Amino acid sequence: MRRLGFTLSLLVLLSPAFALAEDDAPTRIQLERARAEQLGATLSASGSVRARRVTPIGSEVGGRIIEVHVDVGDIVAEGDALFQIDPEPYRMALAEAQAGLALAKAESDNAAAEAARIAKLVELSAASEQRHDKLRTQAEVARARVAQLRAGLDRTRRELARATVVAPYAANVVERAAHEGSMSTGEPVIVLQERGILEFVVNVPEASSAPVRKGDPVRLFVEGVADPIETRVERVNARVDSETRTYQVRGLVPDPAGELKAGSYLRAELRVSRDEARPAVHRSAVLTRDGRTFVMRVADGVVSRTPVRVGIRGGDRVEILQGLEAGDLVVRGPGASRIADGTRVRVKQPLQAAQAEDAP
Repeated sequence: MRRLGFTLSLLVLLSPAFALAEDDAPTRIQLERARAEQLGATLSASGSVRARRVTPIGSEVGGRIIEVHVDVGDIVAEGDALFQIDPEPYRMALAEAQAGLALAKAESDNAAAEAARIAKLVELSAASEQRHDKLRTQAEVARARVAQLRAGLDRTRRELARATVVAPYAANVVERAAHEGSMSTGEPVIVLQERGILEFVVNVPEASSAPVRKGDPVRLFVEGVADPIETRVERVNARVDSETRTYQVRGLVPDPAGELKAGSYLRAELRVSRDEARPAVHRSAVLTRDGRTFVMRVADGVVSRTPVRVGIRGGDRVEILQGLEAGDLVVRGPGASRIADGTRVRVKQPLQAAQAEDAP
């Protein structure tokens, strides 16, 4: 069902300073009552398509690179080998650690057995407590040595395993920074870009008519793609860039055909709205002069120039953030820009909320 609101004509009697001659016809203007509305608007912003994750991959262990398994443009799955650090030094270190641990365990077992033997002699008064305490301490030191070497062995095994560098997730190889024979010092060798998950990143001006919120619908126009892409806002940065006075907005970009590339330019249309209704008036009621925005408000039969702060402009409606309340009367139409501040007005016929209903 559609509701039709009616704006009624008013008879305007000018103040004495601008009195009309008695034979002059009175001037007619239009009024409307501000009403609470939840307006929406479309914001435009530019940005780019990006991969959700871009990761420079280096090695956790040092050594000479003996093989690089991938190159730019390759596709890798999670766990695929990317490059190989010479494992031989780590294999030798592992063998040494294993031998050292075996020796320490034998010494620890021997020390424990000797301490147990002396403990029995102490019970028979065939050995001194001092000697037993000394052997018991030696056994404890030997056990600690075993624990220390076992930890070193585990670390050496881990280093040997890390000599083969693998992909942390399914990705495209987008950069290769080293070749066989290079020494790995922790610097990136391969750069991966997450495969199959793209997102848009746009910069929205801080001074936009309404803030962007998670869940707001977005239409993307991507360079080189014929049809617009429909998606939604997923993340809104809480920080405004101090130089550009913009904040970042992000969301997923559906790409079932696999035709999008990270880095592509895009333009976004974000459809935003308020959480709550605000007073709104017809756009003809809102005037701007000398950089100041105002309406001609009518109260107690007198027109007054009232400064306002506007928000969303949706179609022919303008949201008023400050300066008006729902129910206030304002002048609209051509008369708004002609009528003077302080003019007295008289309603020719009662202002009413007439409604009509149309069949669906």
